[in-house]
Amino acid sequence: MMRTILSDIRALAGVTGVAVVAKRDGRIERLFPAAFTEQHTQRLLDLVTSTYQRLHGFTRLALRFERVVVHLFNQPEYLLFVTVLPDIDSRQLETLAYSKFNAIARALARPEASPPRNAPSRKPATRGTGSQFTGDPAGDPVAILIKACNTLSDMMADSRGRIRLAADWRKAREYANQDDGALAPLFIDAAGRMEIRKGQAILAQAAVIDAFARMIDCFLEGLGTARTIAEEEFYALLEPRRPVLEPAGLYLYLGSTARAKSPR
Repeated sequence: MMRTILSDIRALAGVTGVAVVAKRDGRIERLFPAAFTEQHTQRLLDLVTSTYQRLHGFTRLALRFERVVVHLFNQPEYLLFVTVLPDIDSRQLETLAYSKFNAIARALARPEASPPRNAPSRKPATRGTGSQFTGDPAGDPVAILIKACNTLSDMMADSRGRIRLAADWRKAREYANQDDGALAPLFIDAAGRMEIRKGQAILAQAAVIDAFARMIDCFLEGLGTARTIAEEEFYALLEPRRPVLEPAGLYLYLGSTARAKSPR
């Protein structure tokens, strides 16, 4: 059903690509030309999520570049973005997009809709137990921290939304990465979940653990009034792995709440 909707929009003269990003779970449905690589797509997704984060209340927005215009349509359940040639009839595009809004919402609500791209199927997180870490390499602090960050995103998906979570984590990563680029291999997808880029590695060196701690603190700080609960949940997730994380130096870098929980 969604494929048909996207095809109808893509068929309009001047449209080069179209995608829908679900706010609830970060699911992405897209239809771009074969020449549009994953790298191109990810750049567009980064643009869309950062714009949504900065201009949360917009209904419609057009971002104009030299050879392409990106039209963003902000709906309660999703973001629709359409890449078009500069000379397209904008009124015709707007009429077509509006006519598809309800159909897109219905398609996203269908239980057989496809899962988020780049996000493995998973059971709902159990709040605050730390039991989600049973599959992690027991002695790898980086793997443990990535798993904890992803679990926190899963816990907050309903209240904050996947698109906003992705923007929050990316902003925090850039903040932590500005000095030495220690987290450059860390990829954050449109659902706000992170993984190490294929063919790259992040070693549990002091600079890396420091960067993770700064990223986590920055992310929590950006939550505002939701910080206290999220912080408690996150440290509860880490607690079963304290024997691994403490020798790595994590609790030397994390904020006051984590240090207060650290044994003297």
